Amino acid sequence: MIAKVWSYLKLNKLHIEATIIGIAFVLVGIYHFIDQDFFEAIVPTWFRYATFANLASGGAEIVLGLMLIVPKFRRVGAWGLLILLVAVYPANIDMFINDVDVQTNTSGVAERIVDAEGVRLRNFIRLPFQFLFIWLVWRHTRKQPISISGS
Repeated sequence: MIAKVWSYLKLNKLHIEATIIGIAFVLVGIYHFIDQDFFEAIVPTWFRYATFANLASGGAEIVLGLMLIVPKFRRVGAWGLLILLVAVYPANIDMFINDVDVQTNTSGVAERIVDAEGVRLRNFIRLPFQFLFIWLVWRHTRKQPISISGS
């Protein structure tokens, strides 16, 4: 029994990985709509349309995450996610350069805090993690068998 499970996992590891990554993107995308203030606070101030950036990227994460889960659409979804990850990377750079933090004010609204104390290391660590996500998604841009074997 364990040997069969192990064999299945080995044969389908990329499918399982794509499903986990896809679900993660879908959940984060949904969160863009649930906590709009938080994500809009992350948008760099030089980009005038924070609401558009938040809703468009959240919607794209949902659609592309779902595409990553479905083997037939996986490659297109992966390419779309790569483009999205590159497009939002300037926000991570902005957060590092400007020591940006997001804090909830007394009204319960998340707001952008520039030159915040104690966030530089955290914002720096975020930068290479984006490359990890890019690498994980990039692995699914290559042609792979569509069928999922259970034996």
